[in-house]
Amino acid sequence: MPFTAALASALIACTAPSVHDGDTLRCGSERVRLFGVDAPEVRRGQTPAEPFAYEARDELIRLTRSRVACRFVERDRYGRFVGKCWSTASPDVNAALIRSGLATEYRRYSKGAYAKAEADAKAAGRGQWAQGVARVEP
Repeated sequence: MPFTAALASALIACTAPSVHDGDTLRCGSERVRLFGVDAPEVRRGQTPAEPFAYEARDELIRLTRSRVACRFVERDRYGRFVGKCWSTASPDVNAALIRSGLATEYRRYSKGAYAKAEADAKAAGRGQWAQGVARVEP
């Protein structure tokens, strides 16, 4: 798909999207991957869920329970709409999920855009940053 100025300013909006995991939701027919967010993977076939996968998914459900909108950033290699999202529950769903400690910043793409949110989660010992929680670095 060629990149156009119109696509760069594209928005997608819906009410109570379905949530697959901690960094992906479905708004109508469009799969939306949260920009700069890396959440643990839920169970897939014989591969067990990673720690905090279902907690991250449930937090994304809570954050997107009502009206949600996402601004287009890019298409990923799977063709998903990658976006920065907000909702009636949060002015920045991406940052809120990282701040919860249930997801981390995906720095490879975000280039530090959510560094403060992740630092807040670490400092407060939230989610996977809680004391005594074994964390595996990607």
